[in-house]
Amino acid sequence: MLAPLGELLMPGVLLGDMFRSFKGPAGWSKSYVEPDLTTYGVLKDKTAALFVEYDGYWRHAEKEGIVRDKMKNEALLTFSPPGSYVVRINHHNKCDMEETILWISINTWSRGDQKSLTRALSNVLDEMVPRLQHALVPSVHKRLEAHLRTQNPFLVSRSAQEFRETAVVTARGNTTEEILNYLKTKGFGTTCLDQMGKQVLVSGVSIEKTLEPLLHFLLDLGLSMGQVAKALGKCPRLLSYRIDQNLKPTVECLIDLGLTRSEVAKTVASFPAVLFLSIEQNLKPTMQWLLDLGLKKSEAAKAIAIFPQLLALSIDQNLKPTVQCFFDLGLTKSEVAKAVAAFPQTLGYSIQQTLKPHVQWLLDFKLTKGQTAKVVASFPPILGLSIEKNLTPKVQWLLSLGLTRSQVAQAIAEFPPFLGLSSDNLSGKVKLLKSFLTPRGAAELIACSPRILSYRQQRLEHRLSVLAEQGSLAKLAGAMTRTDEVFHRRFVAQKWTNAFHSGASGVFQLRYVC
Repeated sequence: MLAPLGELLMPGVLLGDMFRSFKGPAGWSKSYVEPDLTTYGVLKDKTAALFVEYDGYWRHAEKEGIVRDKMKNEALLTFSPPGSYVVRINHHNKCDMEETILWISINTWSRGDQKSLTRALSNVLDEMVPRLQHALVPSVHKRLEAHLRTQNPFLVSRSAQEFRETAVVTARGNTTEEILNYLKTKGFGTTCLDQMGKQVLVSGVSIEKTLEPLLHFLLDLGLSMGQVAKALGKCPRLLSYRIDQNLKPTVECLIDLGLTRSEVAKTVASFPAVLFLSIEQNLKPTMQWLLDLGLKKSEAAKAIAIFPQLLALSIDQNLKPTVQCFFDLGLTKSEVAKAVAAFPQTLGYSIQQTLKPHVQWLLDFKLTKGQTAKVVASFPPILGLSIEKNLTPKVQWLLSLGLTRSQVAQAIAEFPPFLGLSSDNLSGKVKLLKSFLTPRGAAELIACSPRILSYRQQRLEHRLSVLAEQGSLAKLAGAMTRTDEVFHRRFVAQKWTNAFHSGASGVFQLRYVC
């Protein structure tokens, strides 16, 4: 796009001299400003520059992209002489016209398709020539108009093609062998290299300009080498994003939302695509939606850290319908907020394939709608448990212990978290209960107090032993809820006190008889 346009604007000038970088003015975020194309001598003011920017990448059409482009316009015009112009070529044209800045919208073109490229270049001239007529040197204006009148205004020259080919080879960067050797010197082992995948290792990226700055950025953020490898393996297009313009602003936004730096590192490691999300269209609106739902800022930040994928969900198409599903079930707004804060993954579940089938499963088990709502509110992870592989087998297991269906339903309604325990965990505790109680007694205890299955086996075994010695196993359900200090004072220390008093009484009686 730019090479043939540069040749037309400044014939006889080496194309390489039109691709420049300038020391950034005060206030510019980087050391240099790099316009796409810089031409001199084409404007009536001989010292003025005509800058051409091609905004073909889709992020230029986003709000923050437009803001950055406007900042660059200002930077270019700050250090350039008076009378300079900026021409911005794009495919969206969402900006108002400005005195020294031309926003030109053209049709898209296909790489490798010479006809579509020449049509796009013709579109540029159609827009630029009449609107810059007052500022162009008459001879330049005449030459450009002549191209417009010809049947085929753009025949890309051999020199432009060679310049393009050289630029592409340069842009391809280092060889695969060079990239591998560089990564090995940085400490990346065979496992990490395998995780990165061929797209990263064979992409021919520049080590100096792309790979090294990106690795430094991710490692400095707090990711381990293994996490960096996985992140690049999942999202090799990270290599195409600019650190200062894309990645750093996203990280800073996440920190502004309330995430700690370590939480941001974990978020990027588990969901590197978060770095591609729009700050204005994804991150900030989702955070505000969570706050409007009733979460505190710290709770909303924690929810994002736990389940960063929710930032990629559409508020209107995903988040709001999911919350409405909870409202329809009978949960209050505060209950929904509490459930989301505790288990934000619920927002990512499909309503038709996950939420409704789980609710129906509970209702089919004869739980009332109110009990079902309470179960979901108090234990939202139940919605992520497989009905076929987890919930139904657990129910069958409880029935095999001797509980009735109504007792199982009551147990689920009273303490649903036990459904999230592994089968081995549950089996070990039931075996322990049966060693102190009869099978029937163990079943009745679970039916009356399903919470008993949630305690650590070591704690359960110790308290069973103490109570068994005192003949107080009937007090097990209540004793398990006590803290270690209270249990020791109530059952262990009391045992020794009783023994002491019993022993002292015996001594007193013996002396009295003597």
